[in-house]
Amino acid sequence: MSAGRYRTPVTLEQPVVTHGADGTASLVYLSAGADFAAIRPSRLREELRGERLEGVVTHEIRLRHRDDITGGWRMSAGLRRYRLLSVAQGDDRGTELFCLAEEEGT
Repeated sequence: MSAGRYRTPVTLEQPVVTHGADGTASLVYLSAGADFAAIRPSRLREELRGERLEGVVTHEIRLRHRDDITGGWRMSAGLRRYRLLSVAQGDDRGTELFCLAEEEGT
């Protein structure tokens, strides 16, 4: 994929678990920088699994290769927020990441 296809500005957010003085744990997301991505809708639905609704992959996202991104990260593009479900090398040269994501709040 050529660099011109990464047209959507995104903000990457890394999950961090914090522990309170009372022993409680909280998941927060810290900004891990800005980048550009190609975001493409995939399936737009939820499925009933085990008597509860679970989200399914709604978008495929491609961006330039980074070593630090894993599943569980979040990505924001404008007012839309995506939860990265899986992250894999997108090509044989190691220049691109392919992510399966679920749009939050849909």
